Amino acid sequence: MNTVAENKPFQDQNFFYLGLSHRWGTEERTILKDCLLAQAAGAKVYLYTYKSSLLGLRAKQKGIECIYHHGKFVTKVFKWHKLRILPKLMKELKINVVHCYDIKVLWPLCFFMRRMPLIPLVFTLSSDLKSYYRNFWYRPLIGRIDQVLLPMAEMVENVWGHMGIPPRKIAFVGLGLKSNYRDRAREVPPFRFTDKRWYIGTNLNGIETNTQFLTTIFHAFRVMVEKGLEEKNYTFALCNERGWSNSVLTGELRRQVKDWGLEEHVAFVDQTNVAEHQVDVDLWLGLGRREDLEDYAVQALLAGKPVCIPRTAFSMEMFRTYGVVGETYMREDSREIRLKCETILRNIKTYEKNLHKSHQSLRETYGHEAYKESMTKIYKKLLSRRRRLWRARQKKRNPFKQGKKI
Repeated sequence: MNTVAENKPFQDQNFFYLGLSHRWGTEERTILKDCLLAQAAGAKVYLYTYKSSLLGLRAKQKGIECIYHHGKFVTKVFKWHKLRILPKLMKELKINVVHCYDIKVLWPLCFFMRRMPLIPLVFTLSSDLKSYYRNFWYRPLIGRIDQVLLPMAEMVENVWGHMGIPPRKIAFVGLGLKSNYRDRAREVPPFRFTDKRWYIGTNLNGIETNTQFLTTIFHAFRVMVEKGLEEKNYTFALCNERGWSNSVLTGELRRQVKDWGLEEHVAFVDQTNVAEHQVDVDLWLGLGRREDLEDYAVQALLAGKPVCIPRTAFSMEMFRTYGVVGETYMREDSREIRLKCETILRNIKTYEKNLHKSHQSLRETYGHEAYKESMTKIYKKLLSRRRRLWRARQKKRNPFKQGKKI
């Protein structure tokens, strides 16, 4: 048995990931996760990103080799010639797989990779497409895409409707999240200092530039603190992924917390792995993001914690599929946020019981092991298919060489 081949199926393979984003959300965390999975499977991984991005910083900390794009990434077709560095890099680095996550970056890649028949092109889509790409000039570009990967099965119809991608090229892979349950020996965090409080957690990514989006939340918090619930008050844990000392919002947020009279009820949880602290709260409050369903919301469910998240088609479908494991609210509606949080906490045992019933199904759909297995199979299949198609094409062009010994 060749254990090396099994544990390192992509040994001597070079994978090229495009993470051209200054943001930090579900998409960026997926890019980093995919880089690490390929690296663990033996591949030499290159991440093409921005030097000043949080994604680039996190990737470098994890030992991923980063190649930095300078200036603006142009996506208009008449400026694609300025991106010729991409095919040049792919040839120099002897790339075997290319993985893209941005629809705007995808099109120039499709164009440049028409002359790279041995390299699979993979596209992961994190949110529903808003524009249509079914005009005739997109068809030859779409034909170059080998596989579209989706975090949620409900997105298939959107991809077909907006791109015309055939079902055989679409795969549902989940989110690759790890289950975190409290270890009894694990130290209780400082913000959880009494059992006479409810603990509600939420997260900031550390690169926000204004606090306006938190005004609705603070308004809901203040009313909740004034009322209390079942003889218990609240602590709201604001987890910052980058660290409060490095956040431009820290001073403004602390001032706002004081103005709202919430100094004794808001805990500024410093630079942290958000998933680890989700096990320390009673309820996870998802804030409005650009994603239709943030990965941290599903991560909280895997940690056995009910969630209160913005109302979208995906969040509502989540609760239809897995039962009463949380509630949704209308964005910027502080009253509904308060009411839904109180509903969950008042009936916390029921939500936890439903989460326990749904845990195995959630884990199989969105868990890390299932994701790792799916991604490995997909990469292997695409590499094999590209080689097979290339050999078939060569035989068709040179029919008299079929019987020649090598």
